Amino acid sequence: MASVTNSWNESAKAKRESIAKAIPQEWLVETIPSSEEQLDVTGHCIRQFLSPKEKEITESDALDIVGKTSTGTWSAEEVTRAFCHRASLAHQLVGCLHEIFFDAAIQDAKSLDSYLAEHQVPLGPLHGLPVSLKDQFHVKGVETTMGYVGWIGTFQGKKGTGMEKIHESEMVKQLRAMGAILYCKTSVPHTLMSGETVNNIIGYTWNPKNRNLSSGGSSGGEGALIALKGSPIGLGTDIGGSVRIPAAFNGLYGLRPSSGRLTYEGMANSMDGQNSVLSVIGPISHSVSSLQLLSLGSTTRWSMRFPGEKTRRQYRTRRNSPSASSDTTAPSHRIPPFAEPSSSS
Repeated sequence: MASVTNSWNESAKAKRESIAKAIPQEWLVETIPSSEEQLDVTGHCIRQFLSPKEKEITESDALDIVGKTSTGTWSAEEVTRAFCHRASLAHQLVGCLHEIFFDAAIQDAKSLDSYLAEHQVPLGPLHGLPVSLKDQFHVKGVETTMGYVGWIGTFQGKKGTGMEKIHESEMVKQLRAMGAILYCKTSVPHTLMSGETVNNIIGYTWNPKNRNLSSGGSSGGEGALIALKGSPIGLGTDIGGSVRIPAAFNGLYGLRPSSGRLTYEGMANSMDGQNSVLSVIGPISHSVSSLQLLSLGSTTRWSMRFPGEKTRRQYRTRRNSPSASSDTTAPSHRIPPFAEPSSSS
C-alpha cells in the first residue's frame, strides 16, 4: 500500500513541479506572503510586479483589448506577454493553473501580428485576445488532467490512444479561428462536481480577495485567475453553478448559456453518459460586454471591419443612457459589426 501511495504522490508532485517550472525565471516571486500577512492579493500585492504598460493592458476590458489588437494600436504579442506575466503571478499567489503554454501562445501572437501587417485586417472578432480555459478543454501540446492524478500522462485516463497532446476540442479550434490566443488552463476539483476547487495535483485554489476562503467551483481556477486580472475572459463549464458560483465568489460576471450554444464536442468530462442535465460551456469575465463579445462571436459569422473609437464611445453612451432600452438605433451589443466571410473561408 505504501508503494502505491508513494507512486501517486510522486506523480502529483512531478506534475505540480512541471507547472511551476513553466513559469519564466524572471517572473518568479521570491517570497509569497502568507494569508496572515496579506489576505487580499488583488491590489498592490500583484500590481507591484508589473510595468505600467502591463498594468494598462491587463486592466483593460476584453472589448477594448480587441479594439486595439485588431487595429495595431497594441500588438498581440505585447498583450499576450502581459497576461502571461500576470497569470504566472496569480498562480503563485492562489494556485489557479493546471497547464501553462506561454511560449506557444507568444508564437501564435506573433503570427497574428504578421497576419495583420500583411493583410491590414484582423483574423477574426477575437484577434489577439488572450482567453483562458478550464482544464476540460483539450489543447494540442498540453495535457488535460482535470485534477486527476490518474490522468497524468494519458488521454482521459487511457494510455496509448494516440490522442495524447494531439486532440483539440472543437471550441478550441473555433477560438483559434476567431483569432483568440490560448495560453493557460485553469484548476478544477477532481470529479468537477464541487463548489470549491481542490485536487491532489496543485492543492487548493484560494479566493484572491480573501485567501482564507474558496474561489468557488468547479470553474474555480477561472474565477481566481480572472479576479486577479490574469485573464481578460475565460471559458468554464456549468451544470448546477460551476460558472456562476466562481463568478459570484470573485465579483465577476458569468453566463450559463443554453445547452449546445457553445459546442461541447471533444471536451473532457467526469460523467460520460449523464444526459439528464447537460453541462454547458460558459464565459466568465469582468463585464457583460466581454461575455457578449465571446458568446456572440462564437455563434455568429464575422467580418473584418472594426469601428473606430468614436463609434465605440457611441456604443457605450447609448448602452448607458436611460433611454437605451427604447432606442431602436442602439446596437444590442458592443461587438464590432462583422460582415459575412466569403463562402470559401
